[in-house]
Amino acid sequence: MDMARIRLREPQVPASLHGWLLVDRFGIPRYWPTVWSALDAASLEESTLAAQLAAIEQFYQSVETQLGEDCLDRLIAHLEFAALESCLEGFFVGLRNRSAQNTGNQSKTWRTVIGFVKACTDRIARSGKFKTPIDEIHSRLLRLERLHSALNLRRVRRPETVRALPAVVLEEIYELIDPASSRNPFRNESLRWRNFALVLLMLHQGLRRGEILVLAVDVLKTAYRPDTGQPRYWLDVTTNPYEATDPRLDDPSLKNANAIRQLPVAETIATVIETYISNFRGRQAHSFLFSSQEGRPLSKRSVNDILTTISDSLSREAKAELLHRRKLNRIHPHALRHTCAVVRLKQFIDAGVEMDIAVQQLRVFFGWSRTSQMPHLYARAYFEARLATVWQDSFDLHVESLRQLSGAGLP
Repeated sequence: MDMARIRLREPQVPASLHGWLLVDRFGIPRYWPTVWSALDAASLEESTLAAQLAAIEQFYQSVETQLGEDCLDRLIAHLEFAALESCLEGFFVGLRNRSAQNTGNQSKTWRTVIGFVKACTDRIARSGKFKTPIDEIHSRLLRLERLHSALNLRRVRRPETVRALPAVVLEEIYELIDPASSRNPFRNESLRWRNFALVLLMLHQGLRRGEILVLAVDVLKTAYRPDTGQPRYWLDVTTNPYEATDPRLDDPSLKNANAIRQLPVAETIATVIETYISNFRGRQAHSFLFSSQEGRPLSKRSVNDILTTISDSLSREAKAELLHRRKLNRIHPHALRHTCAVVRLKQFIDAGVEMDIAVQQLRVFFGWSRTSQMPHLYARAYFEARLATVWQDSFDLHVESLRQLSGAGLP
């Protein structure tokens, strides 16, 4: 975490003022990012706001490098458009060079910065505090808009590839997360069952890393079918209602409002979760589902570390397949979600659901908006037959070994 971007959440500060801030080298909040955060970015999720403030801080540092002083707040406050335009052009050149070197896409950073400058200067122009004719100010604002549209940071798009994990990698993941497996790389039974439940929620329920980490310990719900008396399980993907604040420095969050959803859970998965909670989670001072060995809510970094450990434990053949077919050196949290999406779509189609309906069902299940193109990225993976070798055709039934494992830790 860079010291220029801090999270204000001291107990003596009112909760309404908690949030992300940009500060200068003396720890003093930067004026215009603070105004922008309160008035123009108030509706953003905290994770999105943090990312956009990081982009804005890059521009502050670029201006200081170009002009030799930390003066962006003054340039904006005095509507020094010539200097602003020059600094924006210099910043763009830096982003373009960075994009060319690492093939990364810097378009979001550029859009954030140009939008920030325009929003702040437009606010000053509408205040009427300057003698400059309003039409001249609007003309300069229009130049900023043209600068935005004229400069293009988008890289050449690579061919789309299906990002589901290869079958050989999936097979080994199941073996490695089996709490009773001799190949399980985690040192004690508590960690093994926690990581078993965590990976299954990502791989079979398609949960994002942030969604997993905000779940409350009582997230699993049960009801009984009136016709058969058999239990059915589901979980509500939403923020933890029992915690007013999150003690984690880089606290997780739901991506957006579409992420709030209700998901059916297979009995095998439900049994694993119940086993972890009842036998291995232990009593904690917090109400989050997943906990660290030290009794703190599990962090984003810890989830990455868990998957890195699993990746390191793959066989040479599986590592080669992962690199060759997916260009990955390790398993990322989102790769499990991608795999779940591919297999869910295949199961929908194989069950006779028409593609258009299947795409809409994917939107609900994975928390995508109505305009998201994500479901269509997975439609092409329907013919990825190799994935089916480690999944049952039925929607919520899983491999026989998984059913056996789910009862292994029950009293």
